[in-house]
Parts: sequence; structure tokens; C-alpha cells
Amino acid sequence: MSVELPIDAEGREIPLDTSGLFIADGTKVQALRFEYMYHISDAHDAWFVYIERTPGEHMTLHACDVHLTPPDSWEKLLEDLDEAGDARYYEACAYFHRDKDEDGCISCPGGEDSCARIAMRDIADRIRKLRGEGE
Repeated sequence: MSVELPIDAEGREIPLDTSGLFIADGTKVQALRFEYMYHISDAHDAWFVYIERTPGEHMTLHACDVHLTPPDSWEKLLEDLDEAGDARYYEACAYFHRDKDEDGCISCPGGEDSCARIAMRDIADRIRKLRGEGE
């Protein structure tokens, strides 16, 4: 039997040396330890993370309930849209927080072509996720 690394709420592997995580409301918390539990009776396993929410306030959460990066929010979406709306050129670049240059395009989620189309799909996907659809 092999043990997989814990997975965060977005489906990303959490390295066991991770010290900072984010909870659902976007608060950054300190990860104090990870625990793996395997229940022989029903062959069920789960990863847990013991965190310090505020100094002296500790709690244990399922690893799948925390985030490696701040979770998306309506506020973040509006900030990204405001940034794109305020851009004089290359609105999709502003939405993705990239510069319009050769290296920026290569590493950008919008790719080198069809940036606006990909940005619109990304916005629609974010809205669906924030509304709780498709989960």
C-alpha cells in the first residue's frame, strides 16, 4: 500500500513541509502537522492538518478543506475585472495579471492566441464555482 500526499480543496498535492495554508474564508493559517489515518474496518483513509487559526486557537481540519493559495472570492473576481476594465490595452493580460510580452504570453493561462475568449471562459468558470455549481 502506498500513501498519496494530502490533496487541497482545489485538488492540488500539499507538500508535507508546507507551513502556511488558507481556510475557506481566505484567512492564512499556520500548519503545525499533518496526520494520515487509515481505518482498517472500512478501508477508508484521510489526511488531516492540525492548524493554528489564531495564536493559541488550534483545530484539526480535513486536508481537502484547506487551500495552498487564497481561495477565489467575489471580491477577487471583481478586482480582476476592474483591473481589466482599467487597462488601456490588452485587457485580457490585465485580467490575468500578465505583461503583454513574449514570456508573459507563454506562461499566461490565456496563451498566445484567443486571450479574450479564454478570459471570458475563465470568468464564467469562476462565477459558476463561486455560485457552487458543478461541484
